[in-house]
Amino acid sequence: QKQGLSSTQSQQTPVVKDFSAFKNNYLLVYSLMMTGDWLQGPYVYALYDSYGFDRGAIAKLFIAGFGSSMLFGTFIGSLADVHGRKKAALLYVATYSFGCFTKHFNSFRILFLG
Repeated sequence: QKQGLSSTQSQQTPVVKDFSAFKNNYLLVYSLMMTGDWLQGPYVYALYDSYGFDRGAIAKLFIAGFGSSMLFGTFIGSLADVHGRKKAALLYVATYSFGCFTKHFNSFRILFLG
């Protein structure tokens, strides 16, 4: 046993190091993902503009996207706890892919679903 540390403190040190490594890895991956998502914003705006939508319609599409994230994001985490992280991650990939797929259509209704 190290001098000055109780047995509980010396046992927690590896856990703290493991958590710190996990946290740093998570933050790195999360930051890269968020950066990629935010970098596409101007391109999505330009895409909607090239489809001939006016600023009001484009704003509605962006508000729908952010609003759905706000609405569904509040309880999706708890569903992941119940049904498992892997299923939640696969559902995220499927819904995000669907959203990207809808960008290929010059239809307000289809884009609104995406």
